[in-house]
Amino acid sequence: MDSAIRMFASLILTGIMSCCAIGKEQTTTETVIDKRGENLFLLGNFDSFTLDAVVKEIDKSPQITRIVFTANGGSNDDNVTLQLGRFIRQKKLETHVLEGGVIASGGVSLFLAGVKRSIGKNVYIGVHAWQHCSGSGTVNCKSAKEYALTDSAHRLHNDYVSEMLSTDSFYWFSINAAPPNSIHWLSSSEIKAFKLVNHSINENFEIPFFRAFQNEYENVCHNCPTKNH
Repeated sequence: MDSAIRMFASLILTGIMSCCAIGKEQTTTETVIDKRGENLFLLGNFDSFTLDAVVKEIDKSPQITRIVFTANGGSNDDNVTLQLGRFIRQKKLETHVLEGGVIASGGVSLFLAGVKRSIGKNVYIGVHAWQHCSGSGTVNCKSAKEYALTDSAHRLHNDYVSEMLSTDSFYWFSINAAPPNSIHWLSSSEIKAFKLVNHSINENFEIPFFRAFQNEYENVCHNCPTKNH
């Protein structure tokens, strides 16, 4: 954790910060394009407007070839987040988790969209079961594991994982790995077994400084183990 924060704190701010306005609304996901215009960095959770923000950046800079995740947790709109994942795959973009970074839940879903997927050193990747909540007054929540295997409620995430990895085995593993209020941090052997990473790169690009990185990292990785293996 400390080394990751020091790494980011020592970097010079590059790129253009943008939050794409949609009417009176805007995403809380921070986006930065590096000076080469090849890498689009994302920080923070994903909301209903992240899709529009990312599409706008890519339309503005069609030379972008890679989405780089820094500290990215869940999603408050799974339908839109998975639409973004399909957009990333349609554009044949690569995905990468920056050295010292963390992704969990919806962040993992978006990472899977890359045609080439790579990770840096000391990265944490976390999964858990989704849940559906309903009701007024007293909210009733039902975990993915509480639905029958054949229930259509699984389709949203199961179909997506199957599209991205050509198998749904990682979906079933994820919803059984941890309950909705917890996180299972993948080991290197699990990452390899499910073929989440299929490419490697050298991080020879300029990395932007995010003022909110430390807070986002702690929010996503507050219970990360001391070691990832």
